Amino acid sequence: MKQLIAIFFFTASPTLFFGQANILNAKSPSEIGVTTPEQDKFDNNKPLEYGFVADKDILFSKTIWEIIDVDERVNFPLFFPADTSLVGKERRPLVHYLLNGILTGQIPDYYLEDNLKDKMTREQLDRSLKYKKIRKGEGEGIGEERISIEAGNKYNFLLNYGVTIPSEYQNVDQTQMSDKELGEFDQAMTELIFENNLLREEEYSEEIFDYSDIVEIRVKGIWYFDGKLGDLKYRPIAIGPVIQTPRSKADQKDNPAAEEAFAALFWVFYPDVREVLYKADAFNEKNTSRPISFDDLINAHRFSGYIYKEDNVYQDREIEKYIPKNALLRLLESDRIRDKIRNLEHDMWSW
Repeated sequence: MKQLIAIFFFTASPTLFFGQANILNAKSPSEIGVTTPEQDKFDNNKPLEYGFVADKDILFSKTIWEIIDVDERVNFPLFFPADTSLVGKERRPLVHYLLNGILTGQIPDYYLEDNLKDKMTREQLDRSLKYKKIRKGEGEGIGEERISIEAGNKYNFLLNYGVTIPSEYQNVDQTQMSDKELGEFDQAMTELIFENNLLREEEYSEEIFDYSDIVEIRVKGIWYFDGKLGDLKYRPIAIGPVIQTPRSKADQKDNPAAEEAFAALFWVFYPDVREVLYKADAFNEKNTSRPISFDDLINAHRFSGYIYKEDNVYQDREIEKYIPKNALLRLLESDRIRDKIRNLEHDMWSW
């Protein structure tokens, strides 16, 4: 009997054992991960479409924002491998597929904030991915020291090389600027120096985004009770990776005591990225022959996240705004919001 079950299991499900596509049929390492025409023919390689949900069928809903922490073991498939040189090309972290989809045009729209109102430009994304910093060059006559020797400051340095200064920065009195304005002015002058290639390679350092810079992933989603199906369901709305900024990495190299700075790399509307993530597989530690797509993983809420914000009357303020100095109480508040959603479902079945 056991032999019959085993024979059926292996013959009826021939596609169950190909976590790395074509690995058993590959004639060379380059063919691993490349699907055969036969596999493409029988593979329905599209995400399952969301069913239509009428507003009248939603008995209640709650929008929440969650943080998926890189340090929690259950979330490792979303963040690893951070060093892709150690594994095959079929294994990549979630951010790889999101970023690659944006850079190749598969994901045309990406945004600055989770409200998905202001679109991010390619130039803004490029600035988030890398940061150039002029070396001080003290005693070497390079970098900032050369700028100071030749012109006194960056503004005059640009003028000496015939660079046209934007009108908003012309004839300004730097002594009357606030610290914030002075920082923005200095950054604008630095960008103009790099745009016009006025420095040699040894006069600046460059920090570039790396997958290991990801510290968390933020997800905006809706829990809603479908009265037609009598079920509590989850629908992801937006997703955005949070990284240690390249500028922060550069500052820490100059000053190890400098504080780390973090920012969302971008936000994307989740339905726009489903097709990209459906074709991307997360590592399944329990069975490497049966990977789960990132789209299935996120839609099924198969991750550990804590709530940092909910929709509320106070302009959707974050928990940290009203519990600023106690991390434990913030976690308890996150659990309270989660329990509130569960209790709403429970109350639907209570008389």
